[in-house]
Amino acid sequence: MKILRWFLVFVPLAFAAEWILHSPMLAFVLSCLGLLPVAGLLGEATEELAHHTGERVGGLLNATLGMRPS
Repeated sequence: MKILRWFLVFVPLAFAAEWILHSPMLAFVLSCLGLLPVAGLLGEATEELAHHTGERVGGLLNATLGMRPS
């Protein structure tokens, strides 16, 4: 998971590709790469919330956000 956090560097690069370079294809590719760690962080946050709130709320969070149960 820690390797995926390095992919967060693609988020500002996607903004630069869109605003400075005016390249929609490059901005799309960089945005896709930048979404990978965001999805991982969302999964970690959901698991942590489920741990603190209990089994019932954790199941609801997992079902709502589409994360697999831990």
